[in-house]
Amino acid sequence: MARPSPAVTPIGRRDRLVTIEQLAESVAASQYPVETWVTLTTAWMEKRDATVREQFQAAQLSASFDTLWEMDYRAAMDPDQVDVPKTRRLRAGDRVYDITGARVLGRREAIELVTLAASGV
Repeated sequence: MARPSPAVTPIGRRDRLVTIEQLAESVAASQYPVETWVTLTTAWMEKRDATVREQFQAAQLSASFDTLWEMDYRAAMDPDQVDVPKTRRLRAGDRVYDITGARVLGRREAIELVTLAASGV
């Protein structure tokens, strides 16, 4: 049996149940395209906050932060098969995280997602 790569988080540290949402595109009765987010699945993930940035935008202070999430490998989230940042996002509690990057860890042992969540202050 193959041992997991040292870069992969032990499964016991994946302690957050996160909803993965998928972008669904359709056409409204008015013939205009409509984009909605639908639940694809849920997964246990590890959350690590990476950086915090505060900046002024349009005379409003806003804080944004990068968060790293690690999950078991799933083909539906493999960045070599799916444009993950364009078609997926995460929902943890009441907060939505936009995926800005994804990479496979080890030999398809896990997937690491880089996300951005913004919150008005």
